[in-house]
Amino acid sequence: MRCYHSATFHPTKEALKRILMMRIPFSATGWEHRSAPNLTLGLMITLQMMPPASPLVSVVIPAYNSAEFIGEAIESVLKQTYKNVEIIVVDDGSTDATVDIVKQYRGVNLLQQKNQGSAVARNLAIENAKGSYIAFLDSDDVWWTGKLELQLEAMSKSGYGMSYSGFIWWKPTLDGSYSPPENEFALEANPNLSTALLHTGWTYADLLLDCIVWTSTVVIEKTLLFESGLFNPDFRKGQDYELWLRLSRISPMIAVEQPTALYRIHGQSITNRISDRCYEYEILSGAIKRWGVSGPDDRAPNNNLLNARLGRILLNHGSAHLKRGSPVIAMEFLQNLKQLKGMTTRIALMLVLARIKALFKLPAE
Repeated sequence: MRCYHSATFHPTKEALKRILMMRIPFSATGWEHRSAPNLTLGLMITLQMMPPASPLVSVVIPAYNSAEFIGEAIESVLKQTYKNVEIIVVDDGSTDATVDIVKQYRGVNLLQQKNQGSAVARNLAIENAKGSYIAFLDSDDVWWTGKLELQLEAMSKSGYGMSYSGFIWWKPTLDGSYSPPENEFALEANPNLSTALLHTGWTYADLLLDCIVWTSTVVIEKTLLFESGLFNPDFRKGQDYELWLRLSRISPMIAVEQPTALYRIHGQSITNRISDRCYEYEILSGAIKRWGVSGPDDRAPNNNLLNARLGRILLNHGSAHLKRGSPVIAMEFLQNLKQLKGMTTRIALMLVLARIKALFKLPAE
């Protein structure tokens, strides 16, 4: 399936040659600009709309207390085989040396804001981006050197306005260090390669079952981002997943099998605090309420698998609050689980325990 966007589609070189040599009607190229009343004006508009051979890519890196890893992230962009890039780092109110480290890299555009979360940070970078394409990179992750070249080529050949790819879980060794990125990408069968589905086309049905799109692999036309409405700052977590769901309603995506990024696993990337809100459930249930379960291509996920995912989310959040959070919130999610799955012995016992804890104000474990 080929999907063309008006901002990027243009006649082929062969079609332009026919126009020049044979003076055929402009509409015979298969692309017509209604405001072009004659051949000369039509050619002028066509040439103006043709994207440059190497379009500028704006790389967006949000950062909060990222001093330990952000240098490696920036260097992985500077090592790209595709060179027409600008790097925009948005410091989200860091209290460590993040800003000082970023300032050491000449040419990096540093923006600063009070701590408002990565959604606001990414939106600020997008609004200041000069490139026609946006690529996202988290401050603790690293790209493969051929990432941008590969994905831009795939997008150009297919006509898709958004691409994502496979990635590798980058786990520390016993001493806490990380193997060199080039070694990870060189492994033909890396055991830490993500098993997430890679689907080219309309992805809404697939996204309902799993967030198959990982942010640090995404390259997308800037116009598509503005059309979708950018990141929603109301979601402190999962704002990228919510955006991919919205984008999956207006544009297909091309998936690149080659892993193009390393997802760094470290202590700072895992939070032990339980949020009162379950963002994953809000985003998933909100999408289903707004659009239903069928995508623009009329595909829908298996209903049993979808209900199983909703059930896992409700159970995990309810259980977490029951053990070390709010028993009142635990009861709310367990009640939702009961409505979805029906009453079971396990749910009944957990509801009783939650009521006891709430009644006697027992401390969390």
